[in-house]
Amino acid sequence: MAKIDTVNAKIIKLVSGEEICCTLSKEQIKEKSAMLRIDEPMLIKYVPRVDALGVSDYIALVKWVGFTDDKIISIPKDKIMTICNATAPFSARYKKLLTYKVKQKLPDYIERDLSADEYEDMLNDDEELTKSKLRELAESLNIPKKKLH
Repeated sequence: MAKIDTVNAKIIKLVSGEEICCTLSKEQIKEKSAMLRIDEPMLIKYVPRVDALGVSDYIALVKWVGFTDDKIISIPKDKIMTICNATAPFSARYKKLLTYKVKQKLPDYIERDLSADEYEDMLNDDEELTKSKLRELAESLNIPKKKLH
């Protein structure tokens, strides 16, 4: 059995196209398991940025699985296209970001307990706002008001 590198950061390309940065967990499931355990995965996002020289990509690392305190995530091996080593500077940036422990806060309306009436009012307000925005959009696009079937 090959020794698993649990120190250096890895870049995992998934079949979905997502790229994640992580380390491989020391605590792997049995050798013939269909799952791979990874530590503290972060999604690599390419954010276009316009500057004086033109358009370039800013690379951001964001939490891959939100609203959990789990550090170890299991992913199916058949969803992985490739695993490669991150460069030393990228690995250092990833490890530095892991030291910042930012707790993801839920939106206020989820954190507090809403009464049934408050919840219904919230849904109705959103529905009216959505209908209003759709009417504005239809008017701006000169869409006929008749139903087409």
